Amino acid sequence: MTESTALGVPQALRPPRPRWGFWATTAWGIAIFAVLQAAQFGAIVALLLAWRRIDPASVPTSAHAALSNAIVLSVCTLAALPTIVLGIAFATRLARARFIDYLALKPVDPAGFRLGLACTIAWVVAIHLFGYLSGHGLTQSFTRELYASAHAGMLLPLLAMVVVAAPIYEELLFRGFLFRGWAASRIGVVGAVILSSLIWAGLHIQYDAITIGEIFGLGLLFGWLRARTGSTLTTIALHGIANLCTTIVAAVAAG
Repeated sequence: MTESTALGVPQALRPPRPRWGFWATTAWGIAIFAVLQAAQFGAIVALLLAWRRIDPASVPTSAHAALSNAIVLSVCTLAALPTIVLGIAFATRLARARFIDYLALKPVDPAGFRLGLACTIAWVVAIHLFGYLSGHGLTQSFTRELYASAHAGMLLPLLAMVVVAAPIYEELLFRGFLFRGWAASRIGVVGAVILSSLIWAGLHIQYDAITIGEIFGLGLLFGWLRARTGSTLTTIALHGIANLCTTIVAAVAAG
C-alpha cells in the first residue's frame, strides 16, 4: 500500500522510499525520545536549582505543580525543540535523504489547508462542548492551572511555546519522521496514522483518559491530513491553531 493510494486520497510529490524501514524508524524514534527526556530532565534540574536561589518561596513543591507551571513547560519545550530537530536531522543524514524531503516540509496546499482548518476547529469545538455539557468544564484542570501560572511576563512566552514550538517538534517527530518510515512499511499509511496517533496521545499523561482519547482523535485527523496533503507543514500549522484555540478557551474560562 502506498501513500498515494491509502485512505483513498492522493499525495503530491511523494519522495523516494526511505532507507529506514519500520523497525529502524521505531528504534530511531525511541532513541530520539530518550535523548529528549534526558535533555528535559537536565533543563528542569538546572531551572529548579537556579529558581531556589532566586525565589525559593515560589518553587513548585510537587511534580504536578511543576508540570503545570508555565515556566517549567517553557523550559521543557525549549529543550525539546533543538533536541528533536538535531536528532531527526542526524537520522535523515544517515539515510542519505534531504531533511525537508524526508519530513515532507512542502508548501501548504490552500484547498487542503482550508479543509484541515474546518475539521480542526470543528473537532476542538466539539471536545470543549462535550467537556462543558458533561460537567468536566470547558478545559482540563491541567490547562487551567497552566494558564493561571502564566503571570503577565510569562503569557507571551508561554503562548509562543504552546502555539509555535510544541507543534513544530511534535509534528516533525510524529507526522514527519515516524509517519514517513512507518507509512512506507508493511503497515501502510493507515497503520502509520493509527500507530503515531496512539503513541502521541499516550504521551500526554498529564490529562485524564477522556482527554487522551480526544487527543488520539486529533492525531487521526492530523495523520489523515498529512497523507492527503503530503505536507507536514499543514499539520504543524493546524496543530498550532488547535493549541491556540484551547489557550483562548482557557483564558475565557479563567475570566
